[in-house]
Amino acid sequence: MPDQQPDLFVAAQPDDFGRLLRGAVDLHVHGQPDLSTGLPNRGADAAVARLAHAYGMSGWVLKSHLWATMDRARDVRRALADTTFQVYGSITLNPPVGGLEPSVVELAAAHGARVVFLPTWGAAADVARGGYISTLLGRVAPAFDEYATRSAISLCDPNGALSGQTRAVIDACRALGLALATGHASPAESRAVAAYCAEVGQRLLITHPLHYTADPAQLREFVGMGAYLEFCNAPLVHPDGHLRIRDVHEALAAVGPQRVVLTTDVFSRWVPPEPECLRMFVEQLAYLGWTAEQITTMVSTNPRAFLGEPA
Repeated sequence: MPDQQPDLFVAAQPDDFGRLLRGAVDLHVHGQPDLSTGLPNRGADAAVARLAHAYGMSGWVLKSHLWATMDRARDVRRALADTTFQVYGSITLNPPVGGLEPSVVELAAAHGARVVFLPTWGAAADVARGGYISTLLGRVAPAFDEYATRSAISLCDPNGALSGQTRAVIDACRALGLALATGHASPAESRAVAAYCAEVGQRLLITHPLHYTADPAQLREFVGMGAYLEFCNAPLVHPDGHLRIRDVHEALAAVGPQRVVLTTDVFSRWVPPEPECLRMFVEQLAYLGWTAEQITTMVSTNPRAFLGEPA
């Protein structure tokens, strides 16, 4: 995508095209590339970030399933130095970075990370279910399946209690003021993480919970423990996606918008760039009856609170 394309694209839209995205922060943006250069997204990071800014968005969190994103975030910020657009780096505690290691969290913070994601494809729960990301990585790396099985990470001990390493990671995030997300933890692991975070006062995002449960009682349990819930656009636009926009609408009706964030989590050739995916997402929710004020809570107010930023 040429650098000038986002501005030309936005200029062709009605004045209120980004009306629901003003001030939005997307907490789940996969950069280009994420899993492999052979699996491209719709546009280079800086070009798509400039499109997001033109839509009225305020920032992103860049996430990778494989590597830390602090350097990439810094480069995008420099490319958009003429704007106020913020790009936050993160680290995902999968096996390539050492897994559940508090020292990795400390080093990431020293390098500018703002968000720590617990294991995604590296989670034992994800390995056991043959997750989508693992399927893609298996096509990239012939030895991946053996590696993932051998290095699978559990957040809880065999008795279901949160492991000491998981608690140590959470404690490190709390001490450093970092935001924490659950990755691809099982519902039971997420509950254990949420309970400990509530105990110690750690900001927590339950990452795409609708991948694991649609039970309103479980969703409300997380909210009751002070966690934020993420509903993302990716499964709504995937050819094999198992969710519809009305599934998100019903989950929102069950928990309310007060502890919800809306994100994209897209990284495929068949979808528009992230800001357009987020615009489609919120416009559909507006069609289903969610007000502009409620959407602002979910795309701006709550993401900022999760990051520890002022409203």
